[in-house]
Amino acid sequence: MRRAQFVAVAVVSLAALTTAPVAAAPVSHQDSGMPNVVGKTVWDAENAVPFGTHLTFVDGTGQHRKVVWPANWQVCRQDPAAGTPLTSTTAVTLTVVKLEEKC
Repeated sequence: MRRAQFVAVAVVSLAALTTAPVAAAPVSHQDSGMPNVVGKTVWDAENAVPFGTHLTFVDGTGQHRKVVWPANWQVCRQDPAAGTPLTSTTAVTLTVVKLEEKC
């Protein structure tokens, strides 16, 4: 009888743990400044900016190419400038070219 009670309590406890919603921590960009990513690969630039920052890539050659492989592209210009405070609504635009191309 005691074993059956233990098993029942264990099952109910585990069910409660697995079905309880987990509150996600809001992404906060307060106190975060825009890093200098000029000269870095797009891959490194994406990792340098705070998580959740909206990034837009613009082809610096004017050909409107899409960045498919971030490690093959480099950042030529950034907007906003390095050190600019970031908020959750700040849009970051990076002008990029392929590694073998000049900025």
